[in-house]
Amino acid sequence: MTSNDMTSTELARSIVQSCLDAGAEQVVIAPGSRNAPLSWAFAQAEKAGLIKIQVRIDERDAGFLALGIAKATSKPVPVVVTSGSAVANLMPAVVEAFHSAVPVIVLSADRPASARGKSAPQTINQFGMFGTFVKSQLDVAAGNAAALDITKAIESSVSGRPGPVQVNVQFELPLMPDVNEMEWQPKSPSLKSISKTEINQKHIEVPARGIFIVGDNADTEAIDEINRVSQEIGWPILWEPTANSHMLTNAISHGVVLLQADIAPKVEAVVTFGTVGLSRAILGLLKSVPIHIAIHSATAGPDLPDPVSSANEILECVPKLETKIDPEWLQQWQTLDNKAAIAVETALAANTLTGPSAAQVVWNQAGQDDQLFVAASWPVRHLEAHAGTRNGLQVFGNRGANGIDGLISTATGVAIGTKKRTVLLMGDIAFLHDLGGLNLGEGQEQPNLTIVVLDNNGSGIFSQLEQGAVEYQEHYEKVFGTPHGKDLWVIAESLGIPAKQVTTKTELKFALESFEKMPGIKVIVCLTGDRSAENDLIKQIVAQVKSS
Repeated sequence: MTSNDMTSTELARSIVQSCLDAGAEQVVIAPGSRNAPLSWAFAQAEKAGLIKIQVRIDERDAGFLALGIAKATSKPVPVVVTSGSAVANLMPAVVEAFHSAVPVIVLSADRPASARGKSAPQTINQFGMFGTFVKSQLDVAAGNAAALDITKAIESSVSGRPGPVQVNVQFELPLMPDVNEMEWQPKSPSLKSISKTEINQKHIEVPARGIFIVGDNADTEAIDEINRVSQEIGWPILWEPTANSHMLTNAISHGVVLLQADIAPKVEAVVTFGTVGLSRAILGLLKSVPIHIAIHSATAGPDLPDPVSSANEILECVPKLETKIDPEWLQQWQTLDNKAAIAVETALAANTLTGPSAAQVVWNQAGQDDQLFVAASWPVRHLEAHAGTRNGLQVFGNRGANGIDGLISTATGVAIGTKKRTVLLMGDIAFLHDLGGLNLGEGQEQPNLTIVVLDNNGSGIFSQLEQGAVEYQEHYEKVFGTPHGKDLWVIAESLGIPAKQVTTKTELKFALESFEKMPGIKVIVCLTGDRSAENDLIKQIVAQVKSS
């Protein structure tokens, strides 16, 4: 080592300072040996009151926790892991962060490059592991003082379109500071101002009979503009749950059901915002409509919002829509929507729990200042079809890659990041997939998180797809239905988590109320009955709407 080289302690401190300067306020650490310099440096920063540490023993949980905190706060969140397979466990969270434009900073500790390819313990080729799923990646040599490159890599997580980055850091022994390096006081980060680029509105002539569809990752300013323009030109607004547009003036509660029932008025133009296409009904509409204008915010995910390649225009801001106003157009949608609402309420009136009725109870009972994290697969679709418009309630989800992994950890991150009461609505398979997310460890920050599990003993969504057809029933349960036969509330309680099992809407409402002010993680398992009966109910709702 030359006189200009850094010790591992000095290098780690330089990296921590770069994270602080980029705006990091929380960090997630998975304990390990090779990442000890970073762990120690972050601990010193926490002692100075500059950052908050969260610790998880499972790197996959750590990655999703960092994702959730960053998603909720819009601040970059470093996740610190040791070398080897530990880094690989971050892949699912990194993929989701990339596609949902969330600033997660992967700080992967590594052995010196000289140990690579030599069968050295806990040494793999981990730099570049995330491939195209990171905005930038940097391999920092042991003792490297290239602080400028490190700063640029870390700051790229929040510059332009946000997203994950990897800084792979080779650390030489010794990994802990010696007696002369024990004291370190990181500098307070300097405040930075970010200016927005003005984008000129494009003027587009469109037919009078058009609609807005708002999906995940839609820009907040754009949503405000949609609300204003929709009232101006009399267009209805269809929304997906994570769009946070359920409170807009012209929002339609059951638009997807109207499309499924094939009774929606004929649409001649669609303007979409964010990632849309949660339901096949929406995708079918996009395929058939003559004019499709897609709005792609400069800060949204990397993929174009055009799932069926139907867009005539892809713009970065809401255009000036020039159209003749049809005074009956909005009223037609609202009249049909009211009929659909009656059909939904009638079908879900019974006190027994189903997936749709349980989702509806959670939706209606949540407070205006609460947060709802909704899983992919069935739960988010239940809300899209059967929840009504309402005021308040911010909705989150992992819609970047639409996976069911890491949901407990991500929702925990959302709750910790915002300090707000959060409800996670998820399925039983997703719950079993992320049981490790329930293990916070002693002394860790406890989120106010209530987990509502829709338990139909397996995977229900496939029965609504091609796999569920009668001719495929011979092997359906084994390879698609995947029944688990587990008492999920017992599993939760075995981990020290307060848990209840409910079978009626009344019991679910009472359980939600009883857990409302209780700190920490709580679990409510909703036994929603036979999957085939539930599927029949969903078909019944569509049929009732069609005939009404």
